Parts: sequence; C-alpha cells; structure tokens
Amino acid sequence: MRNNIIQEGHIPQDGKQLHALRKTAHHSQADMAYLLQTFLKPHMKAGFSVLQPDISRLECEETALDVPKLLAYASLFKVDISTLLKPHFQTFCQSEFRLQHFATNAEADQHLCQLENEGRILAYSQFPSSFFVNPHDGSERFQQIAHPDYAETHIHTLDSLLNFIFSPISRHSYAARGDILRHYLAYFRQRSKHLHFFSRADFACTSLFPSLILLPKKSTLIMMAPVMQHDQGDVFLEIRSPRLCKEIHEFYFHKVNTLDVDISLLKIGLDTLELLQQGVSLESAVRFFYDEVQKRSPEDSAAILENFSVDIQEMLGE
Repeated sequence: MRNNIIQEGHIPQDGKQLHALRKTAHHSQADMAYLLQTFLKPHMKAGFSVLQPDISRLECEETALDVPKLLAYASLFKVDISTLLKPHFQTFCQSEFRLQHFATNAEADQHLCQLENEGRILAYSQFPSSFFVNPHDGSERFQQIAHPDYAETHIHTLDSLLNFIFSPISRHSYAARGDILRHYLAYFRQRSKHLHFFSRADFACTSLFPSLILLPKKSTLIMMAPVMQHDQGDVFLEIRSPRLCKEIHEFYFHKVNTLDVDISLLKIGLDTLELLQQGVSLESAVRFFYDEVQKRSPEDSAAILENFSVDIQEMLGE
C-alpha cells in the first residue's frame, strides 16, 4: 500500500484522459505505440522504441509519462499539455493564454472582480463601453469598479465617440445617448477615474484596435468575448504575459497622442445631442460641435476634423 501511494504521487499524467483520447481517435494501444514511435524516433537515440505494453502502463498510471511522450501526445491529438496532466500537475503549467468559460454571469463577475481589484485600464475601439450602457444589479464587481477610490483609465478612439453622437443608425435614441454621456461625466469627474480619446487617423487605415482590459499590476490582459455563449456567462481570452502587457501599456501611454479636451468633449457632445433631439439638422449639429471644439480646445480641432468623413471635412471648411 505504501509503495502504491508513493508511485501514484509521482505519476503526472491523467491515464483516463490518455485512454479517452486514444479511443476517440479509434486507435488500439498498438496503433498508439506505432504513432508515438514514428513521431519521436527521428529525435531520439538509436534503439528507441515504443511498444503496446508501454501504452498500457501509461494509461494504467504504472509508469510516468516522460517529456518527449508528453509533447508527442499533445501534438498528435492537438491538445494543450496541461489537459494530459492530473490537476495537481496542471497547476505547474504556466500557460500565458487561457480561454475562460463561465456557466453564469455571476461566476464570470466573481473571477473578474478578483482580477480587477487593483485597478484597470480599458482600451476600447468603440464608444461607449458596456459599463455605461447595460443595467447593473449592484454586484460586488460593479460596486468595486464604481467606488470613488478605484483607479481606472478608459481610452477610446475618437471616431467611435463621433459615431456615437452623430450616427443616424444607432440602437440608442438621442435622449438615451445624452443619458449615457451624463453618466460618463459624473463618473469621470472622480479624481481616480481618467478618460482619454485618441485619433485613429494617426495610424494606417488598416490598423486594428481591439477592445481590451489591461491589469498592469498583475501583468494580465483580458480580451473580452472572442466567442459568445447563449444564456451563460462571459467567455474571454486571458493573457498573462508581462512582456505583452508592458508593450500595450507603453503604446497607449507613450505612443498614442491623446486629446486635451476629453471631458469638455463629452460636454460638447451632450449639448449637440440636445440640439439633435430638438430636431436640428445633422449638418447644423456637426457645425455646432466643431465650432465649440475650436472655442474650448483649438489645439485639438485638427484631430477632431480628421476623424470626420471627407464630405463633412469639406463642409466644415467652407
């Protein structure tokens, strides 16, 4: 009994998983031995071989799976190495990329709450972020983020704000858009909250700016919702890479030229939406918006202008 406990303790592989993978692929143990030998033999010493009894012992956890065979299994079955290991050994795998699935929104919020408890940076290619649009139920995560002392920075592309204000095709009415801007204004008047816009026109037209959450203190990056789950919790890609997180932080804080007019831009946008709600023409609203930017922050007017369409730029230049 004592020897069995010692033996089981150092067996890293999940034998049932090895067996299940082989059965799913309709391979016999002899087939599996041949595949492993064929895959590994060019890289091993002369005389290397894998036989059917070797596969049996691996699946019965009588012998430990060595590194070459571990890599071969992962490659042949196209699975992550950690999925072949017992839970205790899985914790040793420091994979930088994890696709996180959650059965409910509550589970997702709890996980995100733990990750985000030291502050966050959001870089969004659209405006507004879901935090200001979707109703909240007073969850722990919402309370944490909304707390006045919670350090947070939002960075949006300028054109996404302009589209939000002026687009005639939107899921939000002019009145609803105004309410969202009021929410933004109240939120970012807090000293620990910061809002920035930058011009996409400074970059090539093919440049992409995916929405992301950066947690600098934890060297963690969250790419939200690569896939969707109906009636379940969020799915997102979680990347734990100090190098990548540092590069993203450097990009948004040292390579991107943010505007000086951020909060004022929201106020001008709110005034513009009130005019549109009153029935003012889109052309008049655009002229009003641009004139107000020139009055309040003339140094940012060029960036504002270059994010309008060419037709509107020509109209404003008349």
